[in-house]
Parts: sequence; structure tokens; C-alpha cells
Amino acid sequence: MNDANNTMAWHDLLSRPLVNFIVVLLGMAAAYFTTIGGIRVQLAEKAEAALVEALDCRLARMEVMISEGLINKDDFHEFRTTVESRLSRIESCLTDNKGDKK
Repeated sequence: MNDANNTMAWHDLLSRPLVNFIVVLLGMAAAYFTTIGGIRVQLAEKAEAALVEALDCRLARMEVMISEGLINKDDFHEFRTTVESRLSRIESCLTDNKGDKK
């Protein structure tokens, strides 16, 4: 008889509007955070593409400057060192965060 009372109590509890409202709120919160996470991933992909585009533009300008003789050897080596250090930082960041995306 105790099992019957326990089952009735759970059934009454689950059918109450307050519990239903709380479950709906939790579902809405989960949907909100899932949507925000998806938007963050999309923005990160767009930002990454923009950075690659900017780097490509800068490299193209550097090629023009080299071909026209407007840049000297020391400036070119400084630029190369800067680009290499940035790329290695990006690579290490991507390597460290590789497990985050699934």
C-alpha cells in the first residue's frame, strides 16, 4: 500500500502546473545556451576567416614592396619573425584547444 501512495504522490507532483512551468523554463534555458554556443562558434569561424584574409592582404602588399625594392633585408626579416611568432602562437592555441570542439 505504501508503493501505491508513493506512486500517487509522484503522479500528483508531476501533474502540477508549477512543476510543468519549471520544466518548461529549464528547457528554454537549455535551448538559449545551445543557441548562444552555436552563434559563438559561427562568429569564431568568421573571425578566423577575416584574420586569414587580412594576413593574405598584408603578404601581398609585402610582395609588391619587395618586388619594387621599397623594403630592405632587415625589415623583411623583422616581418618574417613577427609572422612566424604569431603563427606559432595560433598553432599552439589551436593545439591546446583541440579537445574542446566535439
